[in-house]
Amino acid sequence: MKEIRNLQLSAFQKQVINKLDDEYCYEIYTYAYDETIKIFNKKMELIITINKRDDSVSENNRLEDYKKRIKLLELILKEEK
Repeated sequence: MKEIRNLQLSAFQKQVINKLDDEYCYEIYTYAYDETIKIFNKKMELIITINKRDDSVSENNRLEDYKKRIKLLELILKEEK
């Protein structure tokens, strides 16, 4: 396990950090006693932000929302061709 003992991260945030491979890095930000992790790719482009109150359910909901957006964008772009 990576060195995250002294931080007040949620169990879900700790799981996310431990699942990251060498393709990603993270930074931890503290806002008013609430730790947020930001995950970046190797080019330091922000990929996702995970707040302390996020969990797998909220991330699955976010994923479903993104899928709907992608489907709509594909439809829009298809009509332009």
